[in-house]
Amino acid sequence: MLIANALIAFYRSALRHRLYVALNVAGLGLGIAVCLVLSLVVRFEYGFDRQVPHAALIQRMDEIWSLPSRAPMRSMFTTFAAYDPLRADFPQIAAATRDAQRDTAVDTSHGHPAMTVVHYVDPTFFDVFALPMRDGDAHDALAAPDRVAISESTARRLFGTVDARGRQLGMTENDRRTLYTVSAVFRDVPRDQTMRPDILAVFPQDMKDRMLAFHYWDSSSGQTWLRFRTAADAASVLAGLPDFVHRRMTDPEIKPGWFQLSLTPLLTTHFGNLQLFGGEDGSDRRVIDALGIVGILALAAAAINYVNLATARAGLRAREVALRKVLGATRPQLLVQFLAESVILLIPCALLGTALAEIALPFVNTMGGWAVAIDYGWLLPRLALVVLVVGVAAGLYPALVLSGYRPAAVLAASRIPSGGRMGQHLRTILVVAQFGFAITFAICTLVVNAQAAFIRQADRGFRQDQLFLVSLERSQQVAARQQTVMEALRALPGVRSVTLSDRQPRSNNQSNEDFRRADNPQIDALLTMEWVARDYRQTYGITLLAGRWFDAAHGQDISPTARVDARHPGTANVVINERALGPLGFSSAAAAIGHVVTQDAARFTIVGVVRDVRFMSPRSPVEPQVYMRTDAVIENSVVAVRTADIAPDVMLQRLQATWRTLAPEIPFTGESAGSRLAPYYQPDQQRGRLFTLGAGVAVVIACLGLYGLSSFNAARRVHEIGIRKTLGASTRDVLVLLATQFLRPVLLANLIAWPVAWMTMRGWLAGFDQRVGLSPLYFVVVSLAATALSLLTIIGQTLRVARAEPAKALRHE
Repeated sequence: MLIANALIAFYRSALRHRLYVALNVAGLGLGIAVCLVLSLVVRFEYGFDRQVPHAALIQRMDEIWSLPSRAPMRSMFTTFAAYDPLRADFPQIAAATRDAQRDTAVDTSHGHPAMTVVHYVDPTFFDVFALPMRDGDAHDALAAPDRVAISESTARRLFGTVDARGRQLGMTENDRRTLYTVSAVFRDVPRDQTMRPDILAVFPQDMKDRMLAFHYWDSSSGQTWLRFRTAADAASVLAGLPDFVHRRMTDPEIKPGWFQLSLTPLLTTHFGNLQLFGGEDGSDRRVIDALGIVGILALAAAAINYVNLATARAGLRAREVALRKVLGATRPQLLVQFLAESVILLIPCALLGTALAEIALPFVNTMGGWAVAIDYGWLLPRLALVVLVVGVAAGLYPALVLSGYRPAAVLAASRIPSGGRMGQHLRTILVVAQFGFAITFAICTLVVNAQAAFIRQADRGFRQDQLFLVSLERSQQVAARQQTVMEALRALPGVRSVTLSDRQPRSNNQSNEDFRRADNPQIDALLTMEWVARDYRQTYGITLLAGRWFDAAHGQDISPTARVDARHPGTANVVINERALGPLGFSSAAAAIGHVVTQDAARFTIVGVVRDVRFMSPRSPVEPQVYMRTDAVIENSVVAVRTADIAPDVMLQRLQATWRTLAPEIPFTGESAGSRLAPYYQPDQQRGRLFTLGAGVAVVIACLGLYGLSSFNAARRVHEIGIRKTLGASTRDVLVLLATQFLRPVLLANLIAWPVAWMTMRGWLAGFDQRVGLSPLYFVVVSLAATALSLLTIIGQTLRVARAEPAKALRHE
């Protein structure tokens, strides 16, 4: 009976007050849609690796380096030299595997090898990560060095079918082609897992012999994963790692206190990766948490709309309540009925919100790079809970107001009750809260988008335009012919200059060495070394601050070998970057010229200082660096090509065609510098678009509520306006009066939103080494826009009332 009465009352209200119901359904529907979409995004991000068997017992071993003149750095890439001692010293480890990802030339059905990421692992890989198998046995899939396991999608790509078990697969790594037998095909790994291999192969012996990470503690080339039997075992191993490093680490190059090992649980690596080596991997937990909070606040803002409109219009049902009380209805009965009406109103809102979420998800996935989908088995019970909780929470205060009317006072009054000052103050507070959230969100969105644009266009110390990078590090044969490759590329039409170096944009490949001032050995700085070939400065377009760049006319500018160690002490000239001035104790770039620095027995004269070049993320500070010039073979090198104004795809085609004449058996690996750096700014750019969409919805919800309140309040004040105009007030006076009263909460919301947005964005921008300033312009622009939108929202209702003829206004009911 109660539900039937509530349905009848809701139906009658919808027929009599269509605008009121439409505003509520639209506002709550938008709020539910935003909350639903963002909660799905948060669920996707926090759900990473949850479905991995024994996920809570899998941890990654990390390195922590505390080097002189540098902030402590946590690295997910570890030395493999610690693997065997670790397994021997800690029986608590149930299973372990190393994982080195390498771009490897893999045979394809069309005849041309394709560069594919291959995960080289230990045979125990499936004991740590129990990937679901489609065909084959995980226990012996990697039992022999000539076996590989591949994913379903890789099987289709390479063989045209998922039934690939037993087939032969050729892979060329470091100029050595090996035939493997596909021993297992595993299911495609979902997007929400950290470990997503396409091809798994066991470390070949020549790779173990060649890779320094297998032999030296100060070299790292991959990840080490451990699975424990219990959480207590993991805690025990973590506690024992400092003593393990002290006992087992014998590398004399690593000084005490520089190196530590630690553990990171698999379930937190998705967020932890952001702080490792430049930050393009993983997600920023603060951003994901912010999205979740925004979703909740958007729903709260929509609920505020409902409370505002319901309390403002409560007086319209005052006589109905009074008559029902006279006929015997009790306050608890009325309270329950009004709450039931509120919950019933939420049902079409939830349906609209779900439909909008379905429509929006493809666009949201594109903007954020997610793979979010609605799981109705997960959604429906939670949506029902949202309908119940929001319906009761939003309808409770209006229900208390309505059920509290006294029949005698209402029936004896000539006018419907207005709720008094308390009701007006509450509505003002709610409007301030609603617009405060919308304005704060809009300011943060503007700053996020400005930072994303700044990162994309910021000066990195080198010219990105018309710069192309071609990797040589996957083939020793090609690397040995570096000069031939550069000459061939230099001869291409449109090429202005070509160079070679062992560092490149967005690459973790670097070597750090200890340097001392010859005139002051107490000054000890750890510098990143970069070996460069001729035309390096011209090709990258870096700026000289003092001294000179390398010159072939100076004999000591060119080192005979791309190596500095005990076997090649040497003496040569070097160039340092601006960041190295501080650690080396120089007050200015000019003061460094002519000084000698030493590295063990080697002596180097500083002949130039250049501006800092930022190859890594804008979140990371530039490392102090030293440049060394050589014509010898540079290991793990990349060719940089500076071109004229030529379309990137055309230039890449020319580079690839030339490459195939030089090394037809090795896949071409080249791209523009802009494409290579894109992962550094794309995540913030994508999130900025999502924040823009959310801010727009928040403002729309706030304006919907303001429109409803202005419509109702304007109608209630028709008599007042008639009296004012009769006493001499002009239309302009009335318009200014009404607009000022309606906009006062919006202006107050700005005062509250500014400090909140400032503190939030200050903390977020602190994570960037390169960042925009928090200009007052962001705050002023958003505030003016919010005020203008609010004025446009209420202007129609305000003009209608202000222009009303006094005679008609005084007769208005």
